[in-house]
Amino acid sequence: MRANELREMNSQERAEKLEDLVEEYRGLRFGHVMQQVSNPMRLREVRRDIARLQTIIAEEARKTQETGAVATGGEEA
Repeated sequence: MRANELREMNSQERAEKLEDLVEEYRGLRFGHVMQQVSNPMRLREVRRDIARLQTIIAEEARKTQETGAVATGGEEA
């Protein structure tokens, strides 16, 4: 999944997508251990999608935190 697509989602959609990806990754890991995964590269793709999504979520949280600090009128100690 592309980062632009993830940025267009709202926070609720991102949270749901993250849950879905983590669940898929767990299933792939289990299948990999049991040697039942037909496409082992999918593990890598899902892991990177999870990291990409977590990065975007952290960026959004940081952005809202910065705008909150500016709106209150100063730095926090």
